[in-house]
Formats: sequence, C-alpha cells, structure tokens
Amino acid sequence: MTFIKALGAQWNKGKLSQQLEQVLMLEPEIQSLFIGATTVTTVANLIAAIGFRDSETQALPLGHEFMLTILFDCFRLLMIKQIEHDNLSQAEHLIIQLTKIWATKDLGDKPVNESRLTQYRALQQQILKLTEQLDELNRQRLLQKRNM
Repeated sequence: MTFIKALGAQWNKGKLSQQLEQVLMLEPEIQSLFIGATTVTTVANLIAAIGFRDSETQALPLGHEFMLTILFDCFRLLMIKQIEHDNLSQAEHLIIQLTKIWATKDLGDKPVNESRLTQYRALQQQILKLTEQLDELNRQRLLQKRNM
C-alpha cells in the first residue's frame, strides 16, 4: 500500500512539474534565463521535487499566488544551502533568479479578499529583502576570494 501511495505522489509531482514548466514558459523575462545548459524542464522538476505538498497541489490552477508560494518554499531551502555550503547547481541558481523575478510581479489573478493581497505583498517584500541579503553575502564572499 505504501508503494502505491509513493507512486501516486510521484505521478502528482510529474503533473505539477509539467504545469510549472508551462507557466514558466509563458513569461518572456523567464524564458531568457533558459538559453544556457539547464532547461526549463530540469528547473521545473527541481521545483516540484523541493516544493511539492500533495494536499496543496491536487488540481490547482497555477496562478501567481501559488507560484510565488512554491518558489518561496524552494528559495528558503536553497538560500540556507547557499549560506551553509556556498555551492548551488545551475538549476538551483536559476530557481533563486526565478523567485526574484516572480517577487516583482503584480498579483495577476485577483485574490478573494484584501487579506490575501496583503499576504501576497508581504511575501513579495520578504523575498526581495532576503534576495538583497543573499546578494550582499555573495558579494562579500567574492571579495574575500579575490583578496586571498
């Protein structure tokens, strides 16, 4: 029975990954990130693997609010990895860039109430503040490496 549940979860992750890929490729600014070796499929698979929660992702439309939430979940984990180990893969770096781009977007699909809009904007501000701090940390590390 556990095997069947695990197989179902993997199936749902695959569906989520396909939906993520479709949503990401709709954005021209995001398309420009995928001219290198890492494909949008690889990044979508990684986002699905990191941010997947079975209860949340069943037959959901992937609107701006959902995308920002799943990207933020991935971003937090990758930020910790960057701070502790300072070695992210190219796909992981792209997720951080995607999160930064998505945090500058306005909420396209209108929320049901004002509190959801407030939460969305607070999350955007939190992401932008954290990306600034991460960028500053990376600048300091680069300067230390140059001074050696």
